[in-house]
Amino acid sequence: MVFPPETEEYIRESIENSLGLPVSAKTLRLKLLASEDERRRLRDKIFLLQGLLSEADSRLEQYRAEASMNAQGLRRCIEEKEAVASGYADLVNHCAKLQEECTLYERDIEMLMESCDDLARENEELRVQLKGTSVTTLISEVESLTKDKEHLKINLDRAEEEVKVLFEENNILAEENKKLLNLLNRERHKHGSGGTHSASASAKRKRNSSPMVSFIEKAINFHSSDLSRQPLSPLQLNSPNSRMHKK
Repeated sequence: MVFPPETEEYIRESIENSLGLPVSAKTLRLKLLASEDERRRLRDKIFLLQGLLSEADSRLEQYRAEASMNAQGLRRCIEEKEAVASGYADLVNHCAKLQEECTLYERDIEMLMESCDDLARENEELRVQLKGTSVTTLISEVESLTKDKEHLKINLDRAEEEVKVLFEENNILAEENKKLLNLLNRERHKHGSGGTHSASASAKRKRNSSPMVSFIEKAINFHSSDLSRQPLSPLQLNSPNSRMHKK
C-alpha cells in the first residue's frame, strides 16, 4: 500500500517521537499548524454550538411562554367548565321546577275544562228551559211586575201622605196636652190655696171648669177621629205569595 509523502513523513516522525528520538522543526511547525487548524475548527464549532444553544434557549423561553399561556387557557377552560357545570345544574333545577309548574298547569287546565263542561251543560239546560217557557208567560210576568211596581208607588205615596197627617196630628195633640197641663196646674194651685173664700172660689171653679172640659172633649173627639181614620194600605200586591198565586 502506497501512502502520500506527507503521510509517510508524519508516520515516521510520530514513531520517532514515540521512541524518544529528537523531532525536527518542520515536524513541530506542521504540528503547530495542525493544532491551530484544529483549534479554529473547535472554535467555529463552539460558536456554532453557542448559536444553537442560544436558539435552544430562545425556543425554550418561547415554549415556556406558550406553556404559561396554555396553562392560563387551561385554567380558564376549567373555570368555564365549572361555571357551565353549575349553570347546567341550575338549569336542571329550573327545568324540574318548570316541569312541576307544567304539571300544575295541566291540572288547572283539566279542572277548567271540567268547569267549562259543567257550564256548557248548565247553559244547555237553561236553553232547554228557555225554549220550554213560552213568550206569553214571560210577557205576563213582566206585566205583573209592572203592576206590582205601580201598586208599590201608590202605596208609598199614600204612606207618605198618612205620615204627614200623623205628624200634623201629633203636633196638635202636643199643643192640646200643653194646654191641659197648664189648666191642671192652675186648678191644683187654686185648690192648694185653701177654702177661705168658698163662694167666690166655687164660682170661679165653675167658670174655669168649662174651658178645661172643652179641652178634654176636644181631645176625646180628636182621638175618636184618629180611630175612625183608615189605616195604611196593605202591600199584598207586592208580596212573594201574591206573585206565587198570580203564577
